[in-house]
Amino acid sequence: MYLTQKKLIIGNTPNSTYPLPDDTSADKILLTVTPVSAVEYLIHNKSDNRENLTVDHRQRGVVMARIDKFTPLKLAGVFFTLGELLKNNGFSSENKNDSAQSKTDYQLQNGKTNLVGASDICDIQLYSPRVAWHALEIKCQNNQWEICFLADKKTKKLQNGNIIRIGSYQLELKANGKLTSQIATHDCLTLRNIYVAHPKNKHQDLIHDCSLSIPSGEFMGIIGPSGAGKSTLLKAIRAIIPLRSGHICLSGQNTQKNPEILKEIGFVPQDDVVIPELTVKENLHYAANLRLPSDWPPEAIKQKVDDLLKAMNLEKQQNNYCSAISGGQRKRVNLALELMLEPTFLLADEVCSGLSSLDTDNILKHLRQIADNGKGVILTIHSPDIEAFDLMDTLLVLDVGGFIAYYGPADEAIKYFSHGEHSPYKSPKIIFDVLEKKDPKTGKRTTLPEKWHQIYKMSPYYKKLEAKLSEEKNCDNK
Repeated sequence: MYLTQKKLIIGNTPNSTYPLPDDTSADKILLTVTPVSAVEYLIHNKSDNRENLTVDHRQRGVVMARIDKFTPLKLAGVFFTLGELLKNNGFSSENKNDSAQSKTDYQLQNGKTNLVGASDICDIQLYSPRVAWHALEIKCQNNQWEICFLADKKTKKLQNGNIIRIGSYQLELKANGKLTSQIATHDCLTLRNIYVAHPKNKHQDLIHDCSLSIPSGEFMGIIGPSGAGKSTLLKAIRAIIPLRSGHICLSGQNTQKNPEILKEIGFVPQDDVVIPELTVKENLHYAANLRLPSDWPPEAIKQKVDDLLKAMNLEKQQNNYCSAISGGQRKRVNLALELMLEPTFLLADEVCSGLSSLDTDNILKHLRQIADNGKGVILTIHSPDIEAFDLMDTLLVLDVGGFIAYYGPADEAIKYFSHGEHSPYKSPKIIFDVLEKKDPKTGKRTTLPEKWHQIYKMSPYYKKLEAKLSEEKNCDNK
């Protein structure tokens, strides 16, 4: 699709070609788009606040830039691409930043029973695949609030200020029967000084003194040589293997002491988990019937499957057997299966391994979109290219033995290891070349993993992490 007019105007003025959604605060022209060829466009940021515009995830405060219709844009808090804008003839509800709708207030009445669940007939609807169709009841008798969980009929007294976490929602009871329902949009996955021991040698650590802080909406890549513990780290986060020491917290809760919260962490293994003899759609239906709450009706399950097929661009392959589709398409089916329950964080272990460069690029762009939709994404990747770094927010470089050699912005990693001799044309391979550089005389590494870890702990990136961790609440005893 190609723009025929000279200029397209995005803003909230009467002459805007495409008005921004009503829930944005803009009241003037924010962006103009001028075609310069059949595939390229020039955008001009007209906003008083230059930080209003982000181009391709990384360039913030852009004044002018050349883009194509697939370039990701964020304007006044709204994510979109020019292609989506033209195709939909404006901003659809899917383009809107839903932060304004993430909080809803309800007025509960004394003597009335309020049904809570994913169904649209509920008094309080919490649409989420981790919420039962009819999940619980809230009622008040003689000014005493009570909640009843319908699955097991257990009841619990409620006081003002009590917060109930259900699926991705938080319910808070306030004074005078006011109940606030809010989507948890600012979760954080925090690792504090974790160690993971070798299963057959308790004196050998596979992960050594690892501290991280990953907010939802961030795309983090993990690279490192063989034996660095990349897959081990993901399995430790998902509690597939135990920690020797340290702790992991999600949304302020210790995952070891609150294993129920692990449902919010999805895990996509390197090996396919699809059933080859079933079609793409049958795989998703099978998983939906196993994983969604048992009281979800068939029409709701069908809608969930259709939504996943569309989100992962698998509609054309939905009736093909998984044994007959490409490796990249199978990986997207694997991702769709893990996104079934809408986890807060998604861990992807070498999902690009063995794929063509085109399929790898496709998977990376899907992961970037998943992060842009508010989920935290952590990917281990064996041989990334410079384009992969462009899609990532942060990068973790693990060295042999699970020592952190670098943890910081993905676009600064090459410069960090090349000692300032940075060129945009250099390959990420330079990180491995520097990390594992050997003395030509002895054949041994010039810098051991422990030394790289010490260098990192003296860097401004570690100081910034320390400051961030000190601001976050310690959840060791929660």
